[in-house]
Amino acid sequence: MNNQKQNAWLGLLLCAAVICLTAVSGPENQRKPIRPELPGDVVMEKQEIGIPVILPEAEHKLTDEPPASTAFLGGGRITLLANQTDSQMLSAVLETPEGSIIVVDGGTPGDKDHLLETLRSKGGHVSAWLVTHPHADHIGALNEILNDPASGITIDGLYYRLADLKWYYSSESYRADMVARFMETLSKQPEEMLHGDITKNQKIYVDNTEITVMNEPYLFPRNSINNSSVAYTIKMNGKYIVFLGDMGEEAGDRLVKDYGSDNMYCDILQMAHHGQYGVSESVYRILHPKICLWPTPGWLWDNDNGGGPGSGKWFTESTREWMRRIGVQKNYVIKDGDQIVE
Repeated sequence: MNNQKQNAWLGLLLCAAVICLTAVSGPENQRKPIRPELPGDVVMEKQEIGIPVILPEAEHKLTDEPPASTAFLGGGRITLLANQTDSQMLSAVLETPEGSIIVVDGGTPGDKDHLLETLRSKGGHVSAWLVTHPHADHIGALNEILNDPASGITIDGLYYRLADLKWYYSSESYRADMVARFMETLSKQPEEMLHGDITKNQKIYVDNTEITVMNEPYLFPRNSINNSSVAYTIKMNGKYIVFLGDMGEEAGDRLVKDYGSDNMYCDILQMAHHGQYGVSESVYRILHPKICLWPTPGWLWDNDNGGGPGSGKWFTESTREWMRRIGVQKNYVIKDGDQIVE
């Protein structure tokens, strides 16, 4: 009889314990991941850089900012310009909610006129011009504009960081002449306009828009000048816009190590190296964008070398699939003309 009573008491205690545990661990009390778990079919290729399965939100602390507008960019705008030649290129014109202009790169020399037309239509005055790296499809138009006294464009600050010219000749000699011409052009510009010594974590302010320099150039022996791209985070109306330039896998992985995955989050992302052979899927998953900016002409978007879609050697199709699996909500692609995000 005593054993029966003892068993009954144990049963009651067990039931009470189960009820308590259920209450504590119910759905409303569980800690929900900030971002969704990775799909089971994805193999992370860069585990050595310490990428968590559930990625934490970045911590960005700014003070004295106006409240965010209900519009996505609060009256600001990004215009991703379409290529005017057959070449891939990157040319982005950003307008702050207050009306100031920020430019990223600018495209090839053949893209100069379209860029000039766009800038003149917005007043012709650039508050900050950001350079990612000195390849002709990024700084060719800028080089032409700086050498054109009749351009009508004024620039408050030109922000960049270049390696020693000898490094470009030793790394990619067939492209180093473009770098030398750009350096010569810079030497003729007003000293107060030039900011060629930008450093990691440096802040640049245009109105209430904050630009953060994410890295100084990485000097890898492989894919050298692309990997030397400087990345920028632009915070506008509480939204984070990241430009990666032409970073490859090596630079992307190094950026995660140096800048920290906890600080790498964005709402809008410029696809590295025009959407192919850029940073790894792992890095894109850390950035976890809602919107992607593709500086990608039609032939590259379709991987078409002249034999139809899929006939080329580029990796755009793989990158497009990565972004689909990540859950990107909208892709803006220059194959369809100038792309505007507001």
